[in-house]
This record gives sequence, C-alpha cells and structure tokens, in this order.
Amino acid sequence: MRIEALKIEGEKPIWLTGLNSDDVVELVHSEHFTWIDIEISSSADGALGQLLVERLDFHPATVSDCLHRGSYHQPKMDEEQNYRFITFIYYDQKSTAKLTSRELHAYVSDTYVITVHQHSCKELLEQVKQYPRVITDYEQRAVLFLHHILDMITDSFVPVLRSMSNRSDEMEMAILKVKRRLRMRLSLFRPAKDQISDMRNILKLRRSLVRLRRTLIAELEIVEQLVKEYDYPGAPESSEEIAIYYRDIDDHISKYLEIIEGLESTMNHLMEVHSMITGHRTNEIIYILTIISTVMLPLNLIVGFFGMNFENLWFSHASWGIWLVSAFMLAITVLLLAFFRAKEWI
Repeated sequence: MRIEALKIEGEKPIWLTGLNSDDVVELVHSEHFTWIDIEISSSADGALGQLLVERLDFHPATVSDCLHRGSYHQPKMDEEQNYRFITFIYYDQKSTAKLTSRELHAYVSDTYVITVHQHSCKELLEQVKQYPRVITDYEQRAVLFLHHILDMITDSFVPVLRSMSNRSDEMEMAILKVKRRLRMRLSLFRPAKDQISDMRNILKLRRSLVRLRRTLIAELEIVEQLVKEYDYPGAPESSEEIAIYYRDIDDHISKYLEIIEGLESTMNHLMEVHSMITGHRTNEIIYILTIISTVMLPLNLIVGFFGMNFENLWFSHASWGIWLVSAFMLAITVLLLAFFRAKEWI
C-alpha cells in the first residue's frame, strides 16, 4: 500500500511520501487541508480496511467499494454524516482497441480529500499535483480540490474521444472503399472475412461509445447535484464561486455527450451503408451465378443428349460430328449472351 499526501499550510504546499496509517490519522485530524492519495494492492486489503473503518470511522459499505475487484462500479455519490463518498470512472488514455475502465474513489470532508484506487495512475496524479493556486484563497479548499480532481478526470476523456473519432473516420473510409476492394480481389472467401471484420469493428466501437455515454451521464448527474448544492437563491458569494467551477465541468461533460451522440449516429449510418454494400455484393454474386447457370443449362442438355450410348445416335460415326456439335453449342452461347445484352440484363 502506497500512501502520499499534499498538505497546504497557507500558500505553501508540502508533499509527503512514505506515510503509514498513523500519519494518515494525524493528517485527517489536522486543521490544515490535506489531500491523501492511497494506492492499494491485493495484499493490503486488510490494513486499508482497518484504517478506513476502525480508525477513520468510514462506513464499511464505502470501504467495500474501494476494495472490490472485478467489474467496475457506476459513478455515484453517497452523503454521510460528516463526509461524502464519491466514485468516478475514467478510461485509460492508451487504450484504443478496447476500453480499460479505472475507478477513483474519494472521501471528502471540510479539511481533507482522500483518494483511493487499486491501479497506478501516475499521469493523472502528476496533473492533480499541479493544482490551481487560487485554491489557497478559499476557506472551502476541500470542495475546490475535489473540483480540481474531477476536472482532471473529465479532461482524460478527451484523448479517448479523439481516438474513437479517428477510428470512426478510418472505418468510414474502409467501408466506402469496400466495393472497389471486393471487385479487385479474385477470392470469394477473403471479401467475406473483410466484411465480417468491418462489422465486428463497428459493433466494438459502438459498444464502447454506449459504455462511455452511460458513464458520463452518471457523472453528469453527480456534478449537477454539486452545482445545485452551492447555487441556490440567497447563496453567499463564496458558494456561487464554487458553483461556477463545477458548472464548468458540467459544460465539458455535456459537450462530450454531444460528441458521443454524433459518433453513435455515424456508427449507425456506417452499419446501414455496410449492410447495403454487402447486400449489393450478394446480388452481384447471385447475378453472375444465374447467368452462368442459364448459359450452361442448354449446353448440359446437348452434352447429355450426345453422351448417350446408342449406336444410331446422330453424327456418332461422322468424323466431323464433334465440330458440328461444338459449333452448335458455341452458337447457343453467343445467342444467349446477345439476348441478355439486348434485354440489358448484362
């Protein structure tokens, strides 16, 4: 279990590393604002549970959420007597083909913010450390520092959405070129594999967008609840300032949801285009096979007729018989093709 803390005394921040449970308890009960970050491992579940439940008096249900491994939770916020427990979800910026969800749990009181996570989020923590110095100008530093953390988490959706947008453009170009690609290839099996692969990629991206949308909607509800808490008729100026900060996150999430809605619309359009092209390709194959079958039908009849084992069969003993039958078969083929051409079937 790794424990680090950022303590703000006046305008001077103090970064503390290598802390233990006793240090955490002392910082929590300090009058100065402190951000405590705890990264837990599977072997430290018992120690963390003892620290949070027995020594800091946090509700066991919230601690269970922090220690739970496996499927991710939905973003939520629980109000307790003297603190609030918040769970936010964000996604790994480096994940492109598959979304990797990350959970960040936070205990927020008047004088501290404790973040708990099971994964290493070094890049995010480095951004959180660069907190706005304006926080030192307010008495409610904890709620403003929480805004700073949520703002960094919200900003982490930008590269994920940009990557999805690029993948959407690539899929669109691939789908629009699929007809030309299929015509250039001679194999009948390779195009089918390409079609299945394209549809699978579309469905994967669409499923990822749905997952992102659900997460952002839940987080938007939390942010809106925080805005309402500090923006009410007759609220003091300090509360209105805090509401302005959280309203900025509200605007960002709303924009991300609009982007996701546009990408989902694009995916639905690509699915329709893909189905149309696939159906057109199927019709082309049936069309070609029908022409071949129609041309071969009278030829099979002629070959079958002259292939009978009878002594008195026409031209069976003539040396020029094979040439006559071949010419007759060729003439039928030419006449059928000319007829199809005249009807504009080919």
